[in-house]
Amino acid sequence: MKWFTFKRKRLSKVQKRSRQFLLRRGAWYLFGILLFYAPFAFFNRGLNWLLGNGTEGSIHDTCLRMPIADLFSGSGVDWLSTRGISFLLIVVSAFLIGPFFCGRFCALGAVSEYLSRLVPDKLKIDWVKFVNPTPIRYGFLAGFIIAPWLTGSLSCSYCGYSFFQGLLDGGFWGDFGVLGSTTILTAFLWFVVFGLFTKGGRGYCSFMCPVGAVQSFIHSFGATFGFTYKLKFNKNKCVSCKSCVKVCPMRALQKEDDHIKYNIHNCITCRQCTSSCPTNAITFGTGERGWQSNTVPSTSLKEKTSV
Repeated sequence: MKWFTFKRKRLSKVQKRSRQFLLRRGAWYLFGILLFYAPFAFFNRGLNWLLGNGTEGSIHDTCLRMPIADLFSGSGVDWLSTRGISFLLIVVSAFLIGPFFCGRFCALGAVSEYLSRLVPDKLKIDWVKFVNPTPIRYGFLAGFIIAPWLTGSLSCSYCGYSFFQGLLDGGFWGDFGVLGSTTILTAFLWFVVFGLFTKGGRGYCSFMCPVGAVQSFIHSFGATFGFTYKLKFNKNKCVSCKSCVKVCPMRALQKEDDHIKYNIHNCITCRQCTSSCPTNAITFGTGERGWQSNTVPSTSLKEKTSV
């Protein structure tokens, strides 16, 4: 009886820490709205002012989809522009510390993730049980890159950032703009199908966001170096409680048999998993990743904590 009381208190403490971390992440996303979205757009306005482009700003000034398309279509990127500098910051940060923009600043992904928590799990689809999101998200990225060579740019089509900016414009100024077919489809996929009714609430991020796909690809390369930051796993500390699997919004962590399987190509390094791990088996820092040989020992939480 004493053991079960201890276990319940320990898990309750971990759950409390995870909820607190979730709230802190929420504060970061609100800060992201202030930085990138009109009518605030402090980061965009600041860069425009420094570059002599006035003091206006919105998410379109730091659009990350257009530089991706321009870079691969051959039209080139103006690196000394607000858009070019923003893209460089995204690339460098993804290499050094992972998809930091996705895991801390992207309010678009946060809205669907946080609101999906209000929907009962029994009504949600756990897509990773049926399909591997990695080839789909990279396939969507490939189509996004190839499109300018074949038909035309898809930069503003199915753009969640533009749609979310429209929501803010409508909320502050009462002007939602033109609701075209792609806008309606984007809203339906982002908010309903891949948002509210998807386990984790980030299906749009997993399947349809080229910005996230680029960051994850760069991070998968950067994580091979010891000096960069990445999620690290210590199999000797893991007690197979699946706390990390339950809280991962991108479903990048899965338990299969005696393994914790980690898909770095679908990870936004939000670090929600590190806050929920009762034994600190998953951490975030420099050094070896530890996922190469990740068989979870059949050690119970009771055995771990009784040592």
